[in-house]
Amino acid sequence: MPTVFIYWSPGRTPEQKEQVVEHVTETLVEHGNARREDVLIIFQDIQPGDIGRAGKVVNGVKAPANSHHEPPDT
Repeated sequence: MPTVFIYWSPGRTPEQKEQVVEHVTETLVEHGNARREDVLIIFQDIQPGDIGRAGKVVNGVKAPANSHHEPPDT
């Protein structure tokens, strides 16, 4: 059974979630050879303060501006 977890910030409408479920399911059926009735999608809202990045708790939902690692200039 394909199981998809979607972690995102709160605020999506039921209609938006329905559209995401339809499209993700269709993608798994068409490209992953899954049976439609076996696809399970779970939404999890991430609240401010529920994540950490670069050694610090992120109080907003967005990551800090310098949270990605880039190679040093040479």
